[in-house]
Amino acid sequence: MAMTWKPGTPVYDMASQMVGEVREQRGLMLTLTRPSGLRWQTRALAVREANDRELLQLRALRKHHRNAQRLPRS
Repeated sequence: MAMTWKPGTPVYDMASQMVGEVREQRGLMLTLTRPSGLRWQTRALAVREANDRELLQLRALRKHHRNAQRLPRS
């Protein structure tokens, strides 16, 4: 049974051991993103819904990225 993921769903990719959000799904492949803009592809079977700790991590990454964007460039 193939899992269907909605865009924006927070997931944990067991292959890369990273948390991210689903950007799109094409068949059995997913494109995931992180707040920094990092994108990667993985198999839909290699992800699961993010747990509470991973949701906190994703929220912290968003906050860090926003703050980093405000820093003056040297």
